[in-house]
Amino acid sequence: MSNHISTDTGAPRPGLCLCLVAPSGSGKSTTAQLIRNWLRARGHSVEVVKLAEPLYRIQAMFYAEAGIALTPETQDQKLLESVATHLRTIHARALADGFLRRLAASRADVVINDDLRDDRIDWPALREAGFRVVKVAARAEVRAQRLAERNDLSVVKDSPLDLQMARIEADYVLTNNGSLGALEAQVDGLCRLLVGERAEAAA
Repeated sequence: MSNHISTDTGAPRPGLCLCLVAPSGSGKSTTAQLIRNWLRARGHSVEVVKLAEPLYRIQAMFYAEAGIALTPETQDQKLLESVATHLRTIHARALADGFLRRLAASRADVVINDDLRDDRIDWPALREAGFRVVKVAARAEVRAQRLAERNDLSVVKDSPLDLQMARIEADYVLTNNGSLGALEAQVDGLCRLLVGERAEAAA
């Protein structure tokens, strides 16, 4: 596979691109942080690039009009899914194309995406760009408890996007039902595998 993707800027894509895929509450953001910390500690530059970045900006604008300031991690899931649906109606590839432009601008050794949910448009675009899928598996009751502790503004239960995520095939699977230490051990093994594969490919 080529180490570059075709973009308007002609910029090279990073050597390693990972998608973390899982329903809300599975621990995608935590896993992304652990992977980022592991790689940075060993001299690799890492950037997290989100598909939903424009949705978060629109969410902040909605709440700002209501006189409410949101922290960056706050989610109104019902609003975000509604905005995404309307945006796709206007332009089906809007989120994917915006993501690919931000990817082309990245100079990081590794790019992580932790909010892929759509298997019809977004996933084919990311797959063509060379992304590999890491699925984070957690039991439903564990996810529900984490979401309750997270205090999101709204939660979409049994989202149709969960079915779309289930259709995205995993290259690697991490299980996150227990302690942070257990997840860290799995991330350590995954990162060692990925770095080893990169070294072999470069040899």
